[in-house]
Amino acid sequence: MDITTAILITVAILFCTNLIGYIYTALILHTNLINDYRIQPKEYFAKRFYERFPLILFNISILLGVGIVGVFLLQDFIDFGLPTVWVFTWQLVLIFLIDDLYFYFYHSTLHTKFLYKHIHKTHHRSTMPIPMEYIFTHPLEWFFGAIGPFIGLVVIASFSEINIYAFWVMSALRNLHELDIHSGIKSSKITSLIPFYGTTEHHDLHHSKNKGNYASTFTLWDKVFGTEID
Repeated sequence: MDITTAILITVAILFCTNLIGYIYTALILHTNLINDYRIQPKEYFAKRFYERFPLILFNISILLGVGIVGVFLLQDFIDFGLPTVWVFTWQLVLIFLIDDLYFYFYHSTLHTKFLYKHIHKTHHRSTMPIPMEYIFTHPLEWFFGAIGPFIGLVVIASFSEINIYAFWVMSALRNLHELDIHSGIKSSKITSLIPFYGTTEHHDLHHSKNKGNYASTFTLWDKVFGTEID
């Protein structure tokens, strides 16, 4: 596999996961199929979402750009071959943990007075978010949030080759998880089987109370640093 193919696959993964998010959002806005599973019973107005959609599209372009540039810059450290189960597993877990730890501190910092007022407040205009509003943020916030997985890749590159498949699966799962926790739809009981899984309820509380529950993928860091609310 050459670098061009790897970049095209990265773009396809990021694009397709957001396409799924748009379809999921449309189901919530324009049908009653899953209304019974909403955490907050208040009505969400489609007009509000479509007014926010240009910023969402712009931030998707940032996400794609970060993915393209990140893979290109790290190409000399990437193994493009199929990994062993062991290599795939430990790299997938490590990227997730590093990204989530970075996001925890980054997100909690965004709740300081100055950064909240000038940057993070945009995202918190969604007190009752729907899937695609995970990316309704100030562009600067989104850029620095999107580099989290690449911090994990740089750490791996310091002592091992990066396996591109672990990165691709992490990117897909991370995006789908962000869509899920911003959906406002109650989490499946299956998620209770995953240790420290960040549920929709966990993140919905953050939006409704505007504090606490700063971690995203896992609740581990909120438990460790005492910022979990329920």
